[in-house]
This record gives sequence, C-alpha cells and structure tokens, in this order.
Amino acid sequence: MTNKLDEPSIDPSLNLNLGLGGTKLSSSTAFKLLRKSFILPSTIFTYTLEPLIFTSWAVIPLSIRAFLSRSAWSLYLPLHRVLIGKRTALHPSVSDEYAALTTVMWGARLFPMTLKRMRFGLSQICCNFPPTSSYEKEDISDPDTGVSGIYVHSAPKECKSKKVVFWIYGGAFLSGDCPGNVGLAESVAAPLSSDVFIVNYRLCPESSINDALQDVVAGYKWLISSGRVRSGVDVQVLGISSGGGLAVRLCQVLAADKGFPKENMPGAQVLICPWVHYDWHSLYPSMINNNVHDLVVTQSVYEYVNRKEVILAMVGGESQRLKVSPLGKSMSGLPRTLTVCSKHEVTCDEDTALHEKMRKEGVEAKILQREYMCHVWCLVPMLPEAKETMDEVREWMAETWEGKE
Repeated sequence: MTNKLDEPSIDPSLNLNLGLGGTKLSSSTAFKLLRKSFILPSTIFTYTLEPLIFTSWAVIPLSIRAFLSRSAWSLYLPLHRVLIGKRTALHPSVSDEYAALTTVMWGARLFPMTLKRMRFGLSQICCNFPPTSSYEKEDISDPDTGVSGIYVHSAPKECKSKKVVFWIYGGAFLSGDCPGNVGLAESVAAPLSSDVFIVNYRLCPESSINDALQDVVAGYKWLISSGRVRSGVDVQVLGISSGGGLAVRLCQVLAADKGFPKENMPGAQVLICPWVHYDWHSLYPSMINNNVHDLVVTQSVYEYVNRKEVILAMVGGESQRLKVSPLGKSMSGLPRTLTVCSKHEVTCDEDTALHEKMRKEGVEAKILQREYMCHVWCLVPMLPEAKETMDEVREWMAETWEGKE
C-alpha cells in the first residue's frame, strides 16, 4: 500500500506541504495552533462576507466568471514561475502549473470546511469547463421514474450508432450537481463522438448513499429503456470520486439482478479517483496519511466528512459502513474497468485494493496511476498532467467502443 510518501524522493527544500528540511509543517504543533487560530475568523466570515460573496458570484454570467478565472490564472502563473518556482511543489518533477496550484490551494486547509462551502465550490467546476453552445442540452425529468439529469447531444448528428457516457459526478456524496458538470462532461464525451447523460442523485446528509444509488440505478435503466442506445454495450459509465463508488455499486447491482438483461450491462466503466471505503480508521491509511498534503481532500475536508453525524448519516449507521462499500460486494460480472488515481492522494490505498479485487475476481481491469498528484487532479484543465491523463482515459474509452463494434 502506498500510504506514506517516499521521503527520499521528495523535494527537501522549502515546501508548503512538508515543511522546511526534515520538519513536517503539516503535523507540527505550530501548524495545528495556526489552524485553530482560523476558527474564529472563519466563523465571522461565514455570517458576514461569505453569503455576499457566494450570492454575488453566482449571479455573474458564467462567461464572465470563466473569463475572470482564466485571466487570474494567466496573471498568477508567470509570477509564480519567477518568484517561487517549484519550491512549494511536492516533488521537482511536477509541472510549473501544478507547483503554482499547490501554492494557491494550500491555504484552504487552514479554514474549517462547511457543507455550504463544499457545495458552492463543487458547483463552480463550470468556471474551468464552461459548456459550449455547440451542443443541444436536454433537461431530463421523468415523472414516472423520478429520474432527472441533463442529456447533452455532443455526438455528431451523422453518427449511425449512438454512444453515451453515463456521468456520475463526485462531491463526497455531500455536494456536486448536474449543471456544474456539463462542460467537463462535454470535454470527455465530444472527442469520443458520444452523447453524455449526467444523472442527478440525492445528496447527503438530507439523504443516504443508498438513496443516491437508487437514483443512479434508476437513471441508468431509464437511459437503456429510452431508445437512445441499442444496448448497454453503447454505454460507458464514468464516476468521479464518490461518483466512482456509485459507478461500481451500480454495476454490482445490475450484475446481481437476475431479471436485468445482461446485454444491457454497461460496456465499460471509468473510475476517476473513486472513493469506495467509508471506514477511515482501518485497512486503507492513505486517507489519513495523505490528507496532510492533498490539495483537494485536505485536513479540513477530512475532518468535516469524518464527523460521526456526517459519515454515519451517509452510510446509515456504524454497522453499514462496509455494507454500502463496493469493496464488501462481489466483483463478478462487472464490465471492463479503468481506475485512475494518484500514488500520493487520499484514495490511493482503497483504489489499489479495488483494482486488485476486481482482477482477482475475473474483471478485465486496468489501473492508471501518477505520482505526486492530488485527488482528482486530472479534472483541473490548466495542468499538463491532467491533459496527459485525460488523453489516456479517452484513448482507453475509444478502444473499448472500437473493440465492441
């Protein structure tokens, strides 16, 4: 298991994540006191400026928000190259862009996480991936099944056989939405000449993981029965983080359902840094050991999600932690699978275990790993590492469909 960093390979110079020289800033007493000192300012911010900022930003047209985001990055990156370089990077082999991202995102671990902040942040993915006007968007709302979501017609109209990416967004089961994922989903599906259906599902803590799974299963069955595809072979499921866990559970439910036609099983599934294990105190310690330097699942995010009133509401009680996890179920009958993760992110250990369990139980499975990246790094468009990874993902998906023609 890659639950700890390979210390000799890490840049020993000044590093925001690991501290100066041999001192680990992230685990030092001074750093812990620094984080505690932000509790009061954060609380004041929550009730004063935060509502104003969130409300104001949300009403700004997306085209302007995207322009402002791109412009800020274009100004910041060259300054970072000159003034800081890679001194804040986890390792000197990462790109200048990733080093700059490390610096700008590091401070988030000082502020306590809240549900409102998490949901706002995930809703703004569209600022990095604004949807194009080239593709027709169809709001799906089926009163008979309760299925809802956004269907993007990104495949060329002249395509004889329709292919669809069934998209399950992430957000720790607590956040994420369809509108925020449209542009990102387009960027994956359009180069594959496929449509994409972004399924909507209930979030925690208002609902549970099992409720989310019911919505995802219903959404997939709706897609199959809608006449938009010939059979399951024309569908590939893509799940991000917690959505990756739902993707595996979806396929497990379908595989175990004797009444579900096997020809309607998905042709493949792509799991982007899947979160699949919900007991962080055992077996897979990378969730704890790596949150000290992960840029997405920071100490603040970990502490919020790991609160008993949050995590137990998700899974449905202490005794249900393993029962709702894909790792506690059979992998038999699952489709061809690609798992993407970083060797130095929080879900590394459980993703590796998931891949090994699939291989052991006869699933055609491949794992694509990079070093020194954070959780879901491949969805950050300004990173060269992200482009390289997503090119490999699309190539794998294209080969899957070509092999099933």
